[in-house]
Amino acid sequence: MKLLSKFVVAITVFVSLTMIGCAKKPTGSYTVTTQGLYGPIDMEVELEKGIIKAVEITHNYETEGVGGYAIEVIPERIVKSQTPNVEVVSGASVTSRAIMNGVITCMKNAGMKTDNLKKIEAPKPKDEELTTDVVIVGGGGAGLAAAVSATEAGAHVILIEKMGFLGGNAIVSGGIFNCPDPAMQDNADIKSSLDPLIEAALAETPVSEIHAQVQNTVRKQFAAYKNTNKKVFDSPEWFALQTWNGGDKVGDLKMVLFYAQNAYPTLKWLESMGMKFVDQINSASGSLYMRTHTATTPNGTGYIQAFRDTLAQRNDKITILTDTEGKSLIVENGEVTGVNAVGRKGNKVTLHATKGVIMATGGFAGNVDLRMKYCQSDKWPDLSDKVITTNMPGVTGDGIRMVQDAGAHLINMDQIQLLPYANPWTGATSDITLTYSASMYINKNGQRFVREDGRRDEMSLAIIAQPEGLMYQLFSADAVPDPAKGRTLGGKAPAYYLDNHLAGYVSAPTLAELAKTLNMDPVVLQKTVDDFNSYVDEKAKDPFGRITFTKKLVTGPWYAYPRKPAAHHTMGGVDIDESTHALREDGSIIKGLYCAGEITGNIHGANRLGGNAIVDFCVFGRIAGTNAAHQN
Repeated sequence: MKLLSKFVVAITVFVSLTMIGCAKKPTGSYTVTTQGLYGPIDMEVELEKGIIKAVEITHNYETEGVGGYAIEVIPERIVKSQTPNVEVVSGASVTSRAIMNGVITCMKNAGMKTDNLKKIEAPKPKDEELTTDVVIVGGGGAGLAAAVSATEAGAHVILIEKMGFLGGNAIVSGGIFNCPDPAMQDNADIKSSLDPLIEAALAETPVSEIHAQVQNTVRKQFAAYKNTNKKVFDSPEWFALQTWNGGDKVGDLKMVLFYAQNAYPTLKWLESMGMKFVDQINSASGSLYMRTHTATTPNGTGYIQAFRDTLAQRNDKITILTDTEGKSLIVENGEVTGVNAVGRKGNKVTLHATKGVIMATGGFAGNVDLRMKYCQSDKWPDLSDKVITTNMPGVTGDGIRMVQDAGAHLINMDQIQLLPYANPWTGATSDITLTYSASMYINKNGQRFVREDGRRDEMSLAIIAQPEGLMYQLFSADAVPDPAKGRTLGGKAPAYYLDNHLAGYVSAPTLAELAKTLNMDPVVLQKTVDDFNSYVDEKAKDPFGRITFTKKLVTGPWYAYPRKPAAHHTMGGVDIDESTHALREDGSIIKGLYCAGEITGNIHGANRLGGNAIVDFCVFGRIAGTNAAHQN
């Protein structure tokens, strides 16, 4: 599905006069720069005798797939309707209105009347009742993965998404995917040994039979590895053990093992659809290990585009209804047989599934009421609306209520994750510079206070304890030689944020000058950097326990930007089995109901490792689609 930012259509002067009501009928091209959500939007509007012939977005900084989707469709709507007052894209209203206002400005500059422009709204659609094989609720990563595998298995699918675009939280994720990949891991850029991590995990007293079995398997694999010249040890079993341990053993180890064993095959499945990763294994923040694959595309857009491109080849098997919100599940004699939904205009949409319903509605980290209701532990000092979120506005945990009403058992609902390094004002992560292991976290006093490669919950709690609950990510030209060529998660260069004074980015030619810019003591900051470099050289041991060091920081210019923890991921949700069946409290299967992605609660336990969420929704979304299609 190719995204277009220009739409040209012939239309009569009569429509132009009645829709626009202009006194003048100018011809020519008019340019304007308007402010979008994340930066300026450059536009060109072509008029011909008062007719809006074309609206072209020539440059923008909006998020691909979100504001980027508005950039695709709003110009089309404006040209087709011959008025800038069209319906916004739900979930991308700021970008939508920026384009609409830009067109109005160009019309004014052309001498056209804009006081009484007609507002075009789509007519209220009629109630619908549709029947298909599989109904999927949620158009994020898990829902789209399920749609791909269900159609691949021959099923006809209707997918509904309550926002005006596809992608959910996945499209603004970090785009990172953890899995053992021995060939790639042999080329990992790492200075220190990871062996102590493995040895410590194997030395633990097992708490269950399956724990002992996994330990024994890893023990044998690790012994064999020591007789090789390989650089990094890894295996599905070690991935599973580390994921489980990293979640404080709260997850279901049997399910975690199944998840880990399917991670690498799922990576290959993604690549078969055109998904591309950089040719370098790294350790993402909070991943705890060198097994992170990084998407070549901004954020999680590559995954969503790969799914969309694949589904575009199966148009006869897939119907996607955006602006359509699931409200309740249809349950007949204990079996889920469909979904009651509502369209944007309030019309009823009744969907019957002859084979199964897949719930892929995500978590509830963005829903303050739900996170306050379920997360009653004393782990986090505050989860109120004072805590920002990284979540998209449409991901509010709606599916939790729907599945609970259908009899599903919820587990680990008290577990929620804060992401340590969100934008302090917006909660966004797209402005994070990809420095991998060549950066450090410092507080407002210029001091390190936590290991940067540690658990996300531990890092977040450590940041909250710092002055103003804030930290700076510090890096140098050693990590990013050219800020114009460096890369952030959202695909923009760090230079963009520096030049436009966004996200708090600052730079200075020397460390001392950077310290002054940040109101820090230059002597303190210099000692912090000197100590850090001594750990990289292995001349001293990091007192915070960091192990993934790659580069010393010695060369200017120096860069820093502020970060704060934000509500990010909910690890609790529906209890499922390996086939993704939703389970009742007694362990029985709810026939016809499958769940995948963040709505489930079996895998991550008390802390999700960075880079594990995409694996989760891809692995189980794929399984859910196949099993629903075959009624397994």
